[in-house]
Amino acid sequence: MIEYMNYVIKSLQSNNDYEHLTLSSRSLLNFKIPNAFKFQLSNKSTPYTYNTIDISTNKVINGSITYLYTDAKGLDKLIKDSHNINIQSIVETYNHHCKTLNINKQNVDFKSLYYGRMYYPNSHLEGMIIKKFTTNTQVVLKWVSSFNSCNIITGYFQKYGKRNFQELIVSSNDFLCGYRFLHNFIEQPSKLNNSLYNNSYISLGGEFWLAISTLSPTCATTLRYCTHSATTGRPLTLTLSFNPLFGHLSSTYSAKTSSNSAFCVQYDFNLYSIDSNLSLGCELWKQNELIQNVSQEKSKKQEIQVPPNFYNNNSNDAKQKRILNDLNTTFESSLKKIDKERAVIENFETDLYNKDFTSVWKFSTSLRDKNLCILWDGKFKGFLLSAGTELIRINTNNENNSQSLVKFYPAKLGLQLQFST
Repeated sequence: MIEYMNYVIKSLQSNNDYEHLTLSSRSLLNFKIPNAFKFQLSNKSTPYTYNTIDISTNKVINGSITYLYTDAKGLDKLIKDSHNINIQSIVETYNHHCKTLNINKQNVDFKSLYYGRMYYPNSHLEGMIIKKFTTNTQVVLKWVSSFNSCNIITGYFQKYGKRNFQELIVSSNDFLCGYRFLHNFIEQPSKLNNSLYNNSYISLGGEFWLAISTLSPTCATTLRYCTHSATTGRPLTLTLSFNPLFGHLSSTYSAKTSSNSAFCVQYDFNLYSIDSNLSLGCELWKQNELIQNVSQEKSKKQEIQVPPNFYNNNSNDAKQKRILNDLNTTFESSLKKIDKERAVIENFETDLYNKDFTSVWKFSTSLRDKNLCILWDGKFKGFLLSAGTELIRINTNNENNSQSLVKFYPAKLGLQLQFST
């Protein structure tokens, strides 16, 4: 479960960038597990300012104070308190990349955003400034400061587009410079209608880095394919990532198996060391059984009526008329099939968006790490709760006999509570 300030920033930013190219697999496999007790209290003091204070206990008491200001208007329609928030908005879950998801999404325009956070008792500071010059270009400045002379400043110049994304990065840490890009290969809409195939597209992204102080380069590229099932309308995503310098190859398959579940499998392989790993992850959503949304009825498919002899009504030849009637019947069935596929996709995503979920279970495991990660996110009486653990496998020797026993013990265990007004 993401924090409140990240939820506010996420509502203002686009996820059409290289960083979110493999978001679906990361959300199902590498989700964050709390390792201590943490309580976070947030509120919206003015229409443009947000405040957060949190306290955590991990052997010692730690905490932080966060402040955010933005000149965005109309955030009341997007930012909800913990009692009215949609749990799908604050949980890192399967990311729908296809175009039909933007059913009820609203765009909020803003020119600047200021974010600051101070940790205590160590007094670490972190901040961020986002300044938009145009609708598609912005500059992001992030910095981290502490008393042990650890001061890092990183600047980003980002340019967004419907199909393209470009980003230049400069950091004071080893004078690191980087360039990241993303291009979406979207098929042109059909002249007849928007069909299933217009919701399938390929995304290609890459990143190039160079540490000027040590002259250490690195690069990576990622390919993503998104589509829907023709019969059920459920989305699925395939990614392939490759780092040529380290020889790391990673492939993922993520699918929304139903409106209440998602599954992901990832296979990693190194070309140089021949090491491999297989990771599995899934999430199970629970719907509120007391509150049923009446408006979740499936929309009726729109049938396109093609009149007989549509292409030629002036032919006097009986044989030619029979051929034209066969052509009309063929095109009519194709149009109905196109509309049926589109209706199935739109109905699935509309039904998913309108469902009232109360909690979600997440599970992930890895053959190489031999662990089991469990996370539960949910709502209870206006509070947002997140509890999880990571079980790892260890071998212990039995004193009575020399046989080794396999045991599992929790390497991480924690509980996080959030409340916002």
